[in-house]
Parts: sequence; C-alpha cells; structure tokens
Amino acid sequence: MRLGITSIQRNRQPWIVEWLAFHMLAGFERFYLYCHRCDDGMEQTLARLARHYPLTVYTVGDRDRPQLAAYQHAWDKHQREVDWMAFIDGDEFLFPTRAATMAEALAPYADKPLSALAVYWICYGSNGHVRDPGGLLLENYPRHSEPGFGPNRHVKSIVRSGQPVRCSGSHVFTTPLGTVDELLRPLTAPMLQDPALAPSHEHFRINHYVTQHYDYFRQVKQNIGAADRTPHIVRPDHWFTGHDRNECDDGVARRFLPALKRKVAELEAVLKAGS
Repeated sequence: MRLGITSIQRNRQPWIVEWLAFHMLAGFERFYLYCHRCDDGMEQTLARLARHYPLTVYTVGDRDRPQLAAYQHAWDKHQREVDWMAFIDGDEFLFPTRAATMAEALAPYADKPLSALAVYWICYGSNGHVRDPGGLLLENYPRHSEPGFGPNRHVKSIVRSGQPVRCSGSHVFTTPLGTVDELLRPLTAPMLQDPALAPSHEHFRINHYVTQHYDYFRQVKQNIGAADRTPHIVRPDHWFTGHDRNECDDGVARRFLPALKRKVAELEAVLKAGS
C-alpha cells in the first residue's frame, strides 16, 4: 500500500523537519508540499531534502483559496502515484493509534464502499508557553483539550486514489462514494455535526497543535488569514483563549519521541551534509 500526504504550508521552517520525520515514521512514503508565500527558508529546506527523500515541492503565490487549488492540483497530478492520499496542515500530525503503521490501520477499509476516510482532531494548547521554547512540538506541547472540546469534532480526509475528486473544501471533498469516519459514519461537512455522537480516535488521530505559543499567535497566526477561505481573516484575541486548552495529557505523543528524535537527527544530518 502506497501512502502520500499533500500539505500547503506557510513559514513552518522551525517545525517542517519534525513534521516530515513524524509522518515518515507513520508510514507515509510520498509528500506533495506546497509552499505558500514562504520567506523563512522552508522552501529551501524542502528543496534540499527533496534530493534524498520522496518530496515534490511547489511554490504557491497569491491567488484565491490557494489551499483548495493546491489540493486539486495534487490530486489531479499525483493521485496515481499512491493508493491513499492524506490532506493535512503543517500543524497537524496524523497517525494510527493502535496499528504500527498507517498502512496497517487502513487495510481493514480497503474493501469498504467509501471514497475517503475522515480522521478527527485532538486540539493542543499553548502549554503555558508565551515564547517559542525551541525543540520538538511533540515534546514541548504534551497537554491538550478534553475529548468533548467542540473543535475536536473537525476532521481531515485520507482519500482513496483512482476516482474523480473535487476539492471543494479543505476538510471533506466531493467524491463518488462519500466520506466516512473510522466507525463508517458518513460525513458531508467539515465536522461531525450530530451532537448525540462523539468523535472516535480508536484507530486514527490528528494531533492539532492549533495555538502553539502565544507569541506565535500574535506574530503569525492572528493575521495570516485562511488559505481555504480568505486572506483577510483576522483571528481575534478570544480565538486564542478559546483554543488554548491544556486540561489533558494522555501521553500519546511520548511513545513517538525516541524514534522521532532519531529520524529528525537523520534529516538534519542530510541537511548539514548538503550545506
């Protein structure tokens, strides 16, 4: 089973190596990365890594809803290179919660009548950091929201190849057989809408480092807009306080840390050797 990820990212240089290393360990084999108005060196880092790893890197400038355009381009051009394609952001870490790899976790869905599989968020807060603590997100931000936190009902999609897909949104796409979650419940919107149902993380999960440290919010995220909607969105201060949820620490991320540190060191050594 061949697995790929498409992601559009803007100025994620401090965390891009960790993000790549994590998803390589999860079993993703190909990466289609769209650098949106980057001026922090991330695009150059990716170009150097692309000489040694299966990364395809594109530059995206100003245009209407660049995220949706990037997703559609990736699907139309690259879907035949993989069996499943995940579509996630640079602050989202997708992984199997029980299986060793994503391929193993996806295998039971191979014969199901579905076009895409939806995976739910767990939103992580600032963990009290005002400034960037440096180092790995997984290590510095272990605390997260409780499962019942409203935004955790949001999903991102892993799409099965070999079918026509219209990237009509950044969460759920227009597909022939529709999108279901891991419990095979149909989803037609960006989030689970039935309040009587709860998101499920039995087999898959996205750790969403939605706030990071407070300075990151004020200096970057507050005024960066939304690549799937409009560049003019300004997130008010109460957006940060509303999403800065740190009441839980289930320890899930810690089990990845030893292998992640080794993989990050590998990628950093490649970068250093090529400098």
